[in-house]
Amino acid sequence: MADKKIIGNAAPRVEGEEKVSGGALYAVDVVLPGMLWVKVLRSPLPHARIKGIDASRALKLPGVKAVITGQDVAGAKIGKKIVDMPLLANDVVRFIGEKVAAVAAESEEIAEKALELIQVEYEELEPVYDPLEATQPAAPLIHPEVTSYGGLLQPMEKPSNIMVHLSWKKGDVEEGFRQADLVMENSFHTSRVHQAYIEPHSCVVRANPDGGADIWASTKSPFNLRDQVASALRLSPEKLIV
Repeated sequence: MADKKIIGNAAPRVEGEEKVSGGALYAVDVVLPGMLWVKVLRSPLPHARIKGIDASRALKLPGVKAVITGQDVAGAKIGKKIVDMPLLANDVVRFIGEKVAAVAAESEEIAEKALELIQVEYEELEPVYDPLEATQPAAPLIHPEVTSYGGLLQPMEKPSNIMVHLSWKKGDVEEGFRQADLVMENSFHTSRVHQAYIEPHSCVVRANPDGGADIWASTKSPFNLRDQVASALRLSPEKLIV
């Protein structure tokens, strides 16, 4: 048998040495001249109404260039399938960690300090912690305006926590049960799964004179990211390079 070039031989990862030595370049390593740093303020509550945001102290901090809230980007949403996530929460937060405000500053340290100066007044709403409880008729409605969202897999006549009903059937299941020597029925729960990537989530954007932008991001789906950003900001996808 002729010697194989690939099968049966070790194939070293072309990027392996750079990763284990710390020499690999990630989005977080990109630094541009005059770059501003952006930090995001996130909700500490799972479900609450935003009654007010006071960013006046943050704006007075030397080095802070801008503070934006959901009111500044009202209506702008993203979503891989259903377009349901506002760029910044507007009126209501729906999970712990949802983005409430963003700060742009001359340094990372200043941006982080500015977040501490932003005051948010919340009115707590009843949360839903269990996905099965969320399907019950009496469960709090998390997305009252869901019927207006883009990308719905099925039209929705009235708001619901249930996104879609799907059913797959192949063969005669009941007949299969009747012929089976043993039928087992149970409920199974799996643990959380994480991809365990070694780079931090980050994004660097360079605005171009033509109204477009170059984007460096920690993503495995550059075209999906491009299309979502373009849709949310009402830009032509051709204006964005990821």
